[in-house]
Amino acid sequence: MNIGIFETEHFEGSYPVIKLFDNGKNEITVFTYEPAYEQFRHLFPGEPKKYGWMVKPAKRLKIVFIRDMYREIKRKKISLIYLNTISNNFIVYALFVMLLGKNRVVLTIHNINTQFEFKLSLSPRRIIRYIGRRILLSVIKEFNVVAMPMVNSLALKLPNNKKVYCVPGAVFDESHSGQTQPSVTNHINIVIPGTVDGRRRDYDQAIDLVFLLEQQKIPSTITFLGRFYEGYGKRILERIKTLQLKTTRLNYYESETVAQPEFNRVMNEANFVFIPSVLTTVIEDGVTELYGITMSSGNLFDVIKHAKPFIIPGPLKVDPFLEKSCFRYQEVQDITTFITSVKSDPGKYSSLLQSALEASRNYTIEKVRERNTGLFDV
Repeated sequence: MNIGIFETEHFEGSYPVIKLFDNGKNEITVFTYEPAYEQFRHLFPGEPKKYGWMVKPAKRLKIVFIRDMYREIKRKKISLIYLNTISNNFIVYALFVMLLGKNRVVLTIHNINTQFEFKLSLSPRRIIRYIGRRILLSVIKEFNVVAMPMVNSLALKLPNNKKVYCVPGAVFDESHSGQTQPSVTNHINIVIPGTVDGRRRDYDQAIDLVFLLEQQKIPSTITFLGRFYEGYGKRILERIKTLQLKTTRLNYYESETVAQPEFNRVMNEANFVFIPSVLTTVIEDGVTELYGITMSSGNLFDVIKHAKPFIIPGPLKVDPFLEKSCFRYQEVQDITTFITSVKSDPGKYSSLLQSALEASRNYTIEKVRERNTGLFDV
């Protein structure tokens, strides 16, 4: 079967989609933008030629690229189109889907409430986006979300005749998991992956953790593994730069992106992934989303891919498979108490590592395909 996969932003989330459809029989074409394509090249070393690529040049209008994509779909007789991220031009994409006719289309929903709710506004652009989203929802019959708790949240908002799949934002390949954690007895290595963005994570909690680790003289490294976003990120970066520390080392990146090889190296060397997730947020058009329920943290897919124990706020919902490999905190002080207990009992960390490995084994290509029959058994 000929498969088309469209992605412009969440390139790391499209990687598993490509791998899941790559069963040796399907012919896959990826439609993407130049910045995402550069990251795809890192994700598929030696494999880009295995797939067809249609890459939008920076100067080409989006609407022209959509037209070109439609023509390529018809030319190649692509029968299933997987739209992994649609964040603009909703009315145009709805028309695009309608023109495809009998072609099968699957749409990933990243922020559920934003697709269905309208926050009162006189902004013409916001009104048009809302109308466009609703039209797009009406013309698509199959949807995907990236986390299990989101399945029911979306299904409750859709007619009964529409299907919801759950394809996670990562698949686990044990042969490439690359766990290179040093012993936790003498030093703790913590990573906070993702853009430093206050809408997604509470980095004041990260700074509080730094102070507590320093105060308790726990030798540690904390890496902020992502770019610093707008004013909030700039404020956090300035705070980091002013800290005078003796036992705690801080690593961070001032570039716009962290190259995938560097990202993988840091993740592999970490003992724990710290996810100081907010519980409610507003990402688009004034609509409130609930982390873990109507949207998911991309950090969880880093946890899956690298089979890492992780630390999250107590109320945050995650896939049931991940429960045994996480530590839930109510206050930041709980984290240092936990870390101290792990340092004094190396066997406890070994157990957590094993739990993380067992959790990630639920996200192999084979397991995800099994849970999504009707999508990948084409």
